Amino acid sequence: MHSKRYSTWIGIASVTMVLLFAGCSQGTVNQQSEATVKQSDATANLSPQKGGTIKVAFDADPSTLDWMSTASSATKLVANHLYEQLFALDETMTEQPMLAKSYQVSEDQKTYTIVLRDGVKFHDGSVMTGADVVASLNRWASMSAVGKRMVKNVEAITAVSTHTVQIVFKEPYAPFIRNLADPTQAMVVLPAKIAEEAGTTPLKEAQIIGTGPYRLDSWKRGQRISLKRFDEYASREEDWGGLTGKKEAFADEIRFEMVPDAQVRIDGVRTGQYDFALRIPQDLYPQLKDATELKTRVSKPDSFMAVIPDKSEAPFDDLRMRQAVNHALDKEKIARATYGDFFEMDGAIFFPDQKSLYTKEGTEAYLAYDPQKAKALMKEAGYNGEPIRLIATSSYDDHFKTAQVVAAQLTEAGFTVDLQIYEWATLLEKERNPANFDLEIQGFSPKYDPTTIPWFYPQFPGKYESPKIMSLLTEWSTSGQGEQQQKLLGEFNRTVYAELPVIKITNEIGMGVIGSRIEGFGERKNITFWNTWLNAK
Repeated sequence: MHSKRYSTWIGIASVTMVLLFAGCSQGTVNQQSEATVKQSDATANLSPQKGGTIKVAFDADPSTLDWMSTASSATKLVANHLYEQLFALDETMTEQPMLAKSYQVSEDQKTYTIVLRDGVKFHDGSVMTGADVVASLNRWASMSAVGKRMVKNVEAITAVSTHTVQIVFKEPYAPFIRNLADPTQAMVVLPAKIAEEAGTTPLKEAQIIGTGPYRLDSWKRGQRISLKRFDEYASREEDWGGLTGKKEAFADEIRFEMVPDAQVRIDGVRTGQYDFALRIPQDLYPQLKDATELKTRVSKPDSFMAVIPDKSEAPFDDLRMRQAVNHALDKEKIARATYGDFFEMDGAIFFPDQKSLYTKEGTEAYLAYDPQKAKALMKEAGYNGEPIRLIATSSYDDHFKTAQVVAAQLTEAGFTVDLQIYEWATLLEKERNPANFDLEIQGFSPKYDPTTIPWFYPQFPGKYESPKIMSLLTEWSTSGQGEQQQKLLGEFNRTVYAELPVIKITNEIGMGVIGSRIEGFGERKNITFWNTWLNAK
């Protein structure tokens, strides 16, 4: 067996900036201004200090804080302070150990032996052991689409000692460590009793017990989530950044406030009521660009917006109807109406900044706008004007705007559209049952391996079942690096446009604002509030 301290199979370049910038167009972000550089230098010289409450204004209340059960960004925002993974992505998007101390892979590449860190405590005071990891792995494998796929190739998951876990595969499974580090529907470690009791049911509030630097204090649904510092937190020492490495909880409390109105979020940061505001609509940038009392945070890659057809029943079980939607949408017009100049027109399933995963190969059908072709396909498929239920959320401004323009363009092409708008938690409930919708507007954050793309699997809303995609995933899981994987990435793109499980619209360049009291945020790519403190202002 050969030992590895950590893995570097994937290094993804990403650009996330905290800056005041002069302008942005089509995904091009200008360099920091001289004033911003001076401001960053001044921040770097300030000493961290403990105390206070960091107040965050966000726009959508999570339906759950069970990170294993959902890929929702609203859940992840809060949950990554509460839970931790065996491996996690550092600031360069490379997987590193978190709760794991080290791991070994056998010569035949079938057996992974993971050694755990000593003295890691859960929020209930118990100490993490191999039994907790095994129970958590089993729960993740029964809940996550990625875990379900992985476990089909697993022969055994066992705790061979108090601090050692062994996973034996039937055949080599190359993405395993990448899967464990993926933050989408994360394999977080829970106390064994909680993991076993909860099963596949989302965790109840009393079961929100992790190893993170903050613990859940209270959750008033629809209004506020309060996290308090976990004083017995066991930090790593490495300065890796991202979701791993050293984490210091300087603030006594992190308070996430539900503030649906974007202008109220901005005004709250401006006046000091909030320290950070998420998801600021890009059309509000003009009022922010010359501000001195706050900083504008631009993130890229952020997410891509898409239409999800329900492929399990008529009318969109017919590929011609999905093709008709693709031809009916003027995607650049939708992007500009939604994001102003803060977007990228790109058809790939990964983002251009993800250097090891990105290719344009196979995306020729991305910009296929042709309303007459759409009409012909609808007629060929036998569509007679039956109402198409398009669901979306009003909780996210860009989802709502996109839904309105998509509905208008589909109507113009000849569809009869029944647009139904819900708040976020209700939408997530609705999407679970395909009888509730024909099309859905959704955004997708970056994924870090093809095996972790949720809409590749039939468990995801839209019920995509593709023998071709499953074959490509199997080939990917056993493939080597370099040209073979690059070819497969092109095939994934090509298959997506041949089968249209989702209809991609555009890449978003996200925006948030940071207030003058908060320090230590730097240029971090993740929105996290450890290693962050409040100044004396």
